[in-house]
Amino acid sequence: MADSQARYQRLDGPGGGPVADTAAAQQAAARGPDYSELEVGEPQVFGDDDDARYYDEFASYDRRGAKTNAWRRKRFSLVQLCWAVLGCLGLYLAASMVWSSLVRGKGTPAPPLDVGGVASSEHRDIISAGAGDGVPADRTGKRLLTYDNVGSVNGLVQTRSLDWVAHPSDPDIDGLYREVAGDEFVVRSVSNETWKHTLATRADLVRASAELGEPFTPLGWSVSADWEYMLFNVRSERVWRHSVRGAYIVYNTRERTMAPLTATGNRDVQRVEWAPAGHRLQFVRDNNLFVTDMVHEIQVTEDGSDSVFNAIADWVYEEEVLGSAAAGLWSPDGNAVAYLRMDDSQVPVYQYPLYHPENRSAVYTEDIRLHYPKPGYANPRVTLHVYRPDFGGAAAAATKASANPDTDHRPQQITFEAPFDAADMVITNVAWMTDHSDRLMVYMMNRVQNHLKVYLVSADPKSLHGRVVRERNTGEGGGDGAWIEIGPSPIYVPANTVGNLTADGYVDLVENGEHTHLALFSPPDAAQPVRWLTAGAYDVVGASVVLSRKAAEVSFLSTQASSVNFNLYRVALNAAPGDAQPRALTPRTAASTHSRLGAAAARDGTYDASFSAGRGFYQLNYKGPQLPWQAVYSSGDAGFEVVLNDNANAQHELDGFQLPKTELFEIANEAGDKMNAMAVYPPDFDRSAKARYGVLFNVYGGPNSQHVSAAFALDWMSALVSQRDVPDMPWIVVRVDGRGTGYKGRRFRTSVAGKLGVLEPADQAAAARYFQRQPFVNPQRIAIWGWSYGGYTTARAIERHSDVFRVGMAVAPVTSWRLYDSVYTERYLRTPQDNRDGYAQSAVTNTTGFARARFLVQHGTGDDNVHLQNTLALADMLAAENVPGFEMAVYADSDHSIYTHGVRPALYARMVNFLFRSFHELENKEFDFWRHGDPDDDARILARRRPTARPAK
Repeated sequence: MADSQARYQRLDGPGGGPVADTAAAQQAAARGPDYSELEVGEPQVFGDDDDARYYDEFASYDRRGAKTNAWRRKRFSLVQLCWAVLGCLGLYLAASMVWSSLVRGKGTPAPPLDVGGVASSEHRDIISAGAGDGVPADRTGKRLLTYDNVGSVNGLVQTRSLDWVAHPSDPDIDGLYREVAGDEFVVRSVSNETWKHTLATRADLVRASAELGEPFTPLGWSVSADWEYMLFNVRSERVWRHSVRGAYIVYNTRERTMAPLTATGNRDVQRVEWAPAGHRLQFVRDNNLFVTDMVHEIQVTEDGSDSVFNAIADWVYEEEVLGSAAAGLWSPDGNAVAYLRMDDSQVPVYQYPLYHPENRSAVYTEDIRLHYPKPGYANPRVTLHVYRPDFGGAAAAATKASANPDTDHRPQQITFEAPFDAADMVITNVAWMTDHSDRLMVYMMNRVQNHLKVYLVSADPKSLHGRVVRERNTGEGGGDGAWIEIGPSPIYVPANTVGNLTADGYVDLVENGEHTHLALFSPPDAAQPVRWLTAGAYDVVGASVVLSRKAAEVSFLSTQASSVNFNLYRVALNAAPGDAQPRALTPRTAASTHSRLGAAAARDGTYDASFSAGRGFYQLNYKGPQLPWQAVYSSGDAGFEVVLNDNANAQHELDGFQLPKTELFEIANEAGDKMNAMAVYPPDFDRSAKARYGVLFNVYGGPNSQHVSAAFALDWMSALVSQRDVPDMPWIVVRVDGRGTGYKGRRFRTSVAGKLGVLEPADQAAAARYFQRQPFVNPQRIAIWGWSYGGYTTARAIERHSDVFRVGMAVAPVTSWRLYDSVYTERYLRTPQDNRDGYAQSAVTNTTGFARARFLVQHGTGDDNVHLQNTLALADMLAAENVPGFEMAVYADSDHSIYTHGVRPALYARMVNFLFRSFHELENKEFDFWRHGDPDDDARILARRRPTARPAK
C-alpha cells in the first residue's frame, strides 16, 4: 500500500537513460492499471476497449426503468395513491393540451406543465436524447457522457513521453531520445530535426532473429550507454506490482547479431539493468545476481531461494520501501554494483489459492506462497553488499564470483557504525556519492520509521564501513514521535560545481519545520546543510528533483502556487532563499504569445516534467484541469519550443460534448483545518434547485497521499454525474483530502499517527455535512466509496458516521491493520505490542452503523496486497449480526487491481446499480423482511453451542 508517489522514482538517475529505459520496458510489458492505492496523487482515468462494456449490468437494470422494477414490490399508502391520481390527472391535462395544439395546426406543444415537481420539458429532453446517433444530449444539443462511451471519449486524449538517452562519447551533445520510427529503431535530437542515428532496422532484426529459431516479438526495448547493444524484452509475466519475470534478447548493433541474454534460464529473468557506462548488464534470475559484459557471464550470488533475495526486492520492500523491484544499483562508472540482500526465512508465509475458472480442466487450485510480514511479526533481515566484476585476466574464465582468487572481486558486505538491531532495520535508500565507485550514502531507519540514520560509506574494498553523519529521531528532543517519510535518494554534487563549493556535497529533500525542502550539504559528512535552496509554506515534490551540473541549478516541482497544483521551478545552487527565490517555469505566461500552443502554454494548473541526459532540455507536461499537452523546452533558450502533442483532435471531438463541471475549493473540518476539495457537477447543474442532487464521496485518505488534483480526468463517475437513466436521482461527485494526506504540512499529515481510521472518516463526514447544508443537495442522499485505503475509510465512515453516509461501497479494503503488512502499518501505528489500543480502535468492529446503512464490499480472491482475509472478516461479522443491506462480490484470481478475466466493468456496474437501488429501497423502506421472524432462533442456537460450566473443584 504505497503511501506516496514520491517513492516511485529516484530523486536523480541517469537522465532517463539505461536504468529508466529498462524499467519502462518491463512496466510496458507488464502493463495493467495499478489500483493498489487508487493511484495516489493522480485521479483515475480509463480508456481501453473494455470500457464500452462497463455498464452492461447497470443497463439491464436502469434502462428498463428502476422505478418500474421496484413498483411491483412497493407498499402503497394513501398518500402515494393520491400522488398517483394527481400524476395521472396531470398527464391527462398535458396530453389534452398537446392534442388541442396539434388539432389547431400549431407546430409546438403548449408550455410545460409542472407535474409532481418535475417539469415535463425535462422529460421531453430525455425522450429526444435517443434521436440521431443514439447518444444522450443536453439542451444545447451536445452529447453527454454515458457508461458506454466515457472510456472511448477519454481515450481520445493522447500523451507522449520521450525516452531520453545520453550521447555515448560527447556529453555536450544533448537532447537525444530513442524511438521507433517506421521500420527503424533510432536515436533523434529534439534540437535538430534532420539528425538521426539508426540503431537497427526491422529487416536487420528479422534477419538476426532467424538464427534464434523462435519468433521475435519484442514487448519493449532499451539501448546500452555506448549504443553498441540493444536489449529486447520478448516475454513478460507480471509477478507483483512492479516486478516481472520474462525473457530477453540482446542485439549487437555493430555485428548485427542476436542472442539470448543468458544461455540458461532466459525465460525466468526477474530484472535487468544497463550500467551507466559501456555495455555491462546486471540481471537477476532465481533471486541470484548475475553480471555480463556480453562476452562473459558471472554469477555473483549463489544463495538465492524462495526466502533469500539478492539485488531484487522481496514483496514488502518492493511495495513499501523501494517502490520498485530493483535492489541493485550500478556505480556511475559501471565498475561496481551495490545491492541489498533480503533474508525472509523468518518472515511468515501467507498462502492463497488461484482458482483458474477459465481453465475447465483445472479441478484443483494453485496455491501461492508469499513471505508477507504482518504487524508484530518478523521482518526481512537486510544487508548491503558491493561487488566489483572482473571480466579480464585469469579470472575471466570463472563463471562464479566465489571462484575468483582475488577477494576484492567477490561480494563484500558493508558494516555500519551503531546500526539498528538486524530484526528491526529498514534500509530505505542507497546512492552512489561519487562519479566513480568509491563512496556510498545509505539511509537506515528503525522498524517503526521514526528514527533515521544517514551513513557515509567507504566502498573501498579494504574498508567497507559506514559511519553516521546525520541523524533524526522524532521520538526524542521534543519531537512529535510520528514517522519520517521515506524520501528519494540524494543527488551527488561534485566539488567546484559552484564556485564556492570547494568540497563534494549533495542535495537532499529534508523536512524543515512543517514542510519538505531542498537542502545542500557539503562536505558529504556534514551534519547540517550549508544552505537551504528552498523555504516557505509549501512542499517540494520529491520525485521531481533534477540537478544540472553545467548550469549549477536544480529544477523541481513544488506546491508553491497551490497544494493541488504542481508547478516547475528552478533555483541556483549558490542561491540562499533570502537572496534569490526559485524561478517559476510554469505557467509559461511570457512565452505564450510566441508559442504554437498559444494561450494553452500559459494555463494555470498542474504539471510534471522529464529532463534530457545533459539537463539542457526538458519535456513539459501540462496535465490539467483543461486538456493535457506535451512540449519540449530548452533550459538555456527561452524561445525554443517543440510541441509533441497539443491534443487538437481530441479538443475538436470533446467540443461536441457537454462535459461535467469541476470545481476546486476548500472545506473546514471540525478542528478548523482547511481541507482541499473538488466537486464534479452534472453538465446542466442548477445551483438554484431545491434538494435535487445526491452526493457521492470518492475517498482515499491514506497518509501522505493526495486525491484532490487539478489533473484532467474522465472516468465512470463522470458518466454518473452525466447520466439521464434515472433523472430523478442526479449526482454530484466529491473528493476531499482530510487529515493525514500530503502537501498541507507535517502537523496535518502526522495527525493520524497512532490512530488510523478516526480522523479520516470524521473529516469526510464534516465535508458531507457541509454539502447537506447546501440548498441544492438532498441531505438524505449522501454516499461514499473508495478503493484500498479508500475502502477502509469508507467502511470506517459507515461504521462511525452512518447518520451522514447512508450508502457505502468499499473495494479491497483493509478492515483490521493486524492483517496488513508490517512496514506500512507500523510506520503509522507502531507495533501492536507498543500500541494495542491503537490497533483495536482502528479496526472495523462495530456493526451498529452498518445496520443503519447499505454497504457493498468487493474484493479479488488473488489480492496479494490487501488480502481477501480482510473482507471475509468483515463479512463474517456482518453476517453473524444479520445486518441488512450488506452485499459482497468477489472476483476469482483478481489481484488488488481487479482486472483478471476482464471483470473491471462488472465491478463498476455493480457499484452504479447498488447506488441507485440502495437509495430507492432506503426511501421506500423495503428491507424489513431481512429480519428473522423468530428473534429467539439465534439465542437457541448459541445456547446449544455454549459449553456447559464445570463444577468447581
